[in-house]
Amino acid sequence: MTDKSKNLKKALLDLAAQGTDPVDHYRALMAQRPLFVLQPLSGIGRSRCKYLLTLMLGVVALVDDGLTEPEMFGVPCWTTTRFMQQARQHPGALAIDFSDDAWGRGLTAARCLQAGVALVDCIPVLAVYGLFSVYETVNVYRSKTLERLDDFVRLADRLDDSLSRETLYANLLFRLSYDRNWLRSIGTDASDEYFSMAGQPSTFTLGTQEHFCDCGAFEGPVVRKFLAASQWQYGSITAFEPDRTNFAVLSQLSDFPVPDFRPVNKAVSSRCETLYFEETGTMSSHIVDQGSVTVKTVRLDDELERLSFLKMDVEGFEAKTLHGAAGLLAKQRPRIAACVYHYAQDLLDVVEAIDQHAGDYHFRLRQHNVGYYYDLVLYASPIAGCEPLPASA
Repeated sequence: MTDKSKNLKKALLDLAAQGTDPVDHYRALMAQRPLFVLQPLSGIGRSRCKYLLTLMLGVVALVDDGLTEPEMFGVPCWTTTRFMQQARQHPGALAIDFSDDAWGRGLTAARCLQAGVALVDCIPVLAVYGLFSVYETVNVYRSKTLERLDDFVRLADRLDDSLSRETLYANLLFRLSYDRNWLRSIGTDASDEYFSMAGQPSTFTLGTQEHFCDCGAFEGPVVRKFLAASQWQYGSITAFEPDRTNFAVLSQLSDFPVPDFRPVNKAVSSRCETLYFEETGTMSSHIVDQGSVTVKTVRLDDELERLSFLKMDVEGFEAKTLHGAAGLLAKQRPRIAACVYHYAQDLLDVVEAIDQHAGDYHFRLRQHNVGYYYDLVLYASPIAGCEPLPASA
């Protein structure tokens, strides 16, 4: 174990041993103070600020140079210049940062320092108001992580490389502390997500005879990346997308015919049934208890004859998808790139499903987004490293 891994593990265990939830500190910090909301037009801001502003009191202004209206959601909109000039007129003010990349967060910190305004990150604020991380509230995500922290720590010993262990510890520290800074030192470039286009990959490289299945294909960006990375040399492509709006775009993937490409307008799961579905025409469409429409689910074992590479981004249904591919996993032992961030225990559930149906896999873990809960991906293969399986090389 590297010194970095040891230090991160110690920090994690020390934090867990304290037994205190930092949300209480932030709740007290925010009490009865003027508030500024910075970068509400960021990815995180767009998805969280509207509802948050219905709960928070004392918001002076939204600050973002992209705002073009005098107010939004009933709150005045300021440029950063106005914020720098007038923030000191609100003694004791606190700025909430919704920046979602390192550049934005650094710039926001510098501006607040110059303006004399204390700064707090958006994640603990989401916890204070019980808002969602992805599909669980930030608070529940934390408590579910603590419930199985021992299992997470044991999993670290099964990961193949030091970056994977560092990624796991840093991700867990972020969940427990609400501090995004833990993620900054372990991020893997987003261009490497699922498989690499580069000569020195951190995730997977593609063979020329891959039988690729994209579960949660959206409008086809990963299929397009697959075609580019493989230089159109592959065995077959199957892409599942239940959202009808997304599927319409996916079906028209290219003006040039794509050989052996089969788009399927269904969801994947452990069994065939009809479920309620929240259809949004975005990447966030997902199965829910009470949705706007219904979708049919299928098992991969019933849909595929060949499978060498399985990519899954199915909004928390990754483990169920694996259970529905038990035969394929046992007989063909494909490589797997699975999103494991929608729910706090997704990573453990996915590993358990692979253990149950395939067994004896190598695991690596990569964090492709260091600004939020998104894009934690498990890479699983029957052989060590990044290389394609011999049959698909």
